[in-house]
Amino acid sequence: MNKRSESEKSPMSRIHVLPDALSNQIAAGEVVERPCSVVKELVENAVDAGARKILIEAEQGGKELIRVDDDGCGMSMEDAELSFERHATSKISSQEDLVRIGTFGFRGEALPSIGSVAKVRLTTSLDENQGGQLVSVEAGELKMSKQVGRPRGTQVEVRHLFFNTPARRKFLKSDSAEFSHIVQVATQQALAHPEIHFTLIHNGRKILNTASTDQLLYRIAELFGSDLAGELVQVDAEVGDYRLTGFISSPVFTRSNRNNQYVYVNGRLVRDKVVQHATQQGYSHLLPKGRHPVIFLFLEMDPALVDVNVHPAKAEVRFAFQSDVHRFVSRAVRGALSSSDKLPLAEPTQESGAGATYSPPSAHSVQSHHDQPSAQRTMEWKREEPSPREHQEALAQSLGALYQSEASDTHRDVTAGGMTLFEKKGIPLSKLIYSEFEPIGQLENSFIIMQGKKGMVIVDQHIAHERVLYERFREAARDKRVESQQLLFPKTLEFSPVEAQILTDELPVLKELGMELEPFGENGFLLRSVPAILKNEDPERVLRDILELAESGEGNALQNKFDDILIMMSCKSAIKINQPMELNQIRKLISDLEATEMPYTCPHGRPISLLFDMDDILKKFLRK
Repeated sequence: MNKRSESEKSPMSRIHVLPDALSNQIAAGEVVERPCSVVKELVENAVDAGARKILIEAEQGGKELIRVDDDGCGMSMEDAELSFERHATSKISSQEDLVRIGTFGFRGEALPSIGSVAKVRLTTSLDENQGGQLVSVEAGELKMSKQVGRPRGTQVEVRHLFFNTPARRKFLKSDSAEFSHIVQVATQQALAHPEIHFTLIHNGRKILNTASTDQLLYRIAELFGSDLAGELVQVDAEVGDYRLTGFISSPVFTRSNRNNQYVYVNGRLVRDKVVQHATQQGYSHLLPKGRHPVIFLFLEMDPALVDVNVHPAKAEVRFAFQSDVHRFVSRAVRGALSSSDKLPLAEPTQESGAGATYSPPSAHSVQSHHDQPSAQRTMEWKREEPSPREHQEALAQSLGALYQSEASDTHRDVTAGGMTLFEKKGIPLSKLIYSEFEPIGQLENSFIIMQGKKGMVIVDQHIAHERVLYERFREAARDKRVESQQLLFPKTLEFSPVEAQILTDELPVLKELGMELEPFGENGFLLRSVPAILKNEDPERVLRDILELAESGEGNALQNKFDDILIMMSCKSAIKINQPMELNQIRKLISDLEATEMPYTCPHGRPISLLFDMDDILKKFLRK
């Protein structure tokens, strides 16, 4: 084979130094993912500058405009121009500084990265009496630098983000979705710095306006509502180089996701599995399955013991002694919970039993700052009564001792001790006709027992009713005829800025679901009507459950989660387990179930009924 000539060689085969503009765009790919990334970098710069007031403005979800104005220390003319040079920073100057980072920014990448993919105007002043400097940069190129007048501080205006990288811009979500991320960043920063007055404005509308305070709990109430703040337990513990402060929710106040878990290490919000797992372990045996606590925790330590330079967006850290951090956090959380009067447990008992037990850490391992240190009270707790769902799961496990089910496309095998009760040659559930069986009663007021010539059927009454309600509700929603019920007196509800933004964007979808909301105040709403199907449920609890579903989505969050919301509403309205039913009620439920499109599984995919074939029952008793 002939060798390729020099002229035929690909230019990619040669190593060459990239132009600065291209280098900055590559760096921007890591630092500037979306508009909220710009907000994060600029706000952190403002905090590092000692600002006491920070104003964030955005238009069209931050795609067209982001403006951050602060009253920090400002910059000189030389520094203002130099700030757009890559790796130019005032925050570190030696290798020793790198291992003891005490500021949020330190790489000198934020402004040059932003300036390479947007049109940026920076106005700054060290002293209003001496004037200030305006620097304009477009696509990484300096366009203007001149003296202007402005008060002490800095304003950075970012317009037309990704205007010169259309491939990046097309991946941005809707305005509402992008702005929801900005609200989240503003909330995270406001939570970390209660001493700073934050204001957030979107398209001319004020979304967030916090008062500066030295009380973290007050800031939490501002951001997340007084109801949530009232359910929190204080954490304040210190051992050696570590200190943990903040608030965590009581075990009875939980969420279905981890969206409301905020962990800060030396003031920096991080996603850290060590702290997350330690916190969860602190709640061991106190949380229902699938539920998560609300967390606002601040872990402080010697900067030399944590590396914050391991992630492009500084969202992850590496601890020098992970096991020590894990042990400390877990014990601090458990100690705070044991000292709280919010634990949903029975009175302490000196008798040991099969219930959940807890021995608080010794005094030398965790020093608690509560009036009564948990270390002084070693005790055991009685297990609390199981919730209805836990009771259902326990009952299902008991039945599992008699049989276990295994799904297939056309049938379900049920076994007991390895012996098949419902063989493949039996009746497939898809051929099961409920009307051929007569209800004879309930098992534990939770499962309907029916008998017929073909054997016995057990029906889970809750999920059977859930299937019926779901199909009715889905059809009504599809035809836009969901029946709603007006409240005699509108209910005033308050939400966090993030939640309020979601609700504002999704008011039409909520109305389709039978919930009429009207904005009231900064982050409040008046609830005027609820779906008639949920008339016996707490409307605020239902709305917050809907929000939890929506927060896990992107743009058009409720529309994308519409079916999940219908399922959730049906589940809440369905007959509960441990609920007695008359035979006529059972017959009506079975008749309604048989009329559904999918009478054999609930909307979550669980089996509604189990069939014990008569021939197989006779065989197991050696009668056939």
